[in-house]
Order: sequence, then structure tokens, then C-alpha cells
Amino acid sequence: MENKRYYSKKSYEAPMSIFGTAIVFIIVGVISLVFNTLQFDFIGLRYWGYWLFIPAFFISIGGFTQIYTNRNFKKAVRVAIMDRNYQGTHKLEDIALEVGIKPKDVLRVLVDLRASGFVKYKFNSQTGEIELGEGIVYKQSDNFVPPPKKIEAPLPTKGNYCVYCGQQLREGAQFCENCGSKI
Repeated sequence: MENKRYYSKKSYEAPMSIFGTAIVFIIVGVISLVFNTLQFDFIGLRYWGYWLFIPAFFISIGGFTQIYTNRNFKKAVRVAIMDRNYQGTHKLEDIALEVGIKPKDVLRVLVDLRASGFVKYKFNSQTGEIELGEGIVYKQSDNFVPPPKKIEAPLPTKGNYCVYCGQQLREGAQFCENCGSKI
């Protein structure tokens, strides 16, 4: 169980859905202004739609705040990795406690940093620890079927691949080398 007092209450999330919502509100607001100019009305949109600019503004501020939070999380994790000289075997929980970010968010940051080429790492297939400096080549199994977006309980192992990311597993692996999921 996570000890909440050591971790930031913020989370590492993609801000695109936040900005998408703001854009929808702005579009409806613009349509209402056009309807008002043309003296056309549809479900009263001409009279109330322009008010949607107000929540669009605050939603956009939330998107920029999320970008700032993500940048700070990436910076903290990069510093922790640099302090380790990009080498060695480390527990995800140790890095999380050091930077004050929840382990699941540290994992998301590490995935983004690996995708951008900033860091090389893989998970030890026996212990689940992060091995910095070790690269991994993603080899998707032919039998892999992506899991649903919302997972209620751990998925059962179906073969010699990770049911979460599709990575081919080594014989006797207890963790996925790519995503770190327990097998």
C-alpha cells in the first residue's frame, strides 16, 4: 500500500483530453455567436451558448497546469536517473520515494522518457526491478490481443507474452521486461 504522505497529490496525465474539452466548449460558443449574428436559433443556443467561453477558459488553464506538472515530474525523474549515472538496478518504489511521485506516475514518466530516447532501461524479468542502461527491443507476440482500457482485476497469463503490452517473454519470467507487469 502506498504511503500517501510522501507522494505528490498531482498525477502525470496527458493534457490533450483537457484541451479537447476546452475546444468543444469554444466551438459551441463560436456557433452561438454565429447564430446570434444570423438571427437564427437552435435549442436556444443563440442565447446561452456564448457563456461556454467562461468554462473553456478555466478548462484551458487546467490543461496548461497539467503540462507544467508533467514537465516537473519529468525533470524530477531525469535528475534521479542522472544521480544514478544512468546505470544500475533500482526499485521503482525507491525512485518514487526519492522524487515524491507515486510509483505508477514514475512508471508513466519512465515510459515517456524511454520513448523520447532520454533513458534506456528494462525490467528485470525475475525481480521486476528497473535496470538502467539496458535497452530493450519490443517484440510483439503474434497472439497478442490488446486488453480493454479499464481493467478490473489482473489479467491471467495466456502464453509466452505479456497480456498488457504483448512483449515476448523469456522462459520462466515473472515480470515483463518491457512494461514491468507481474506475470
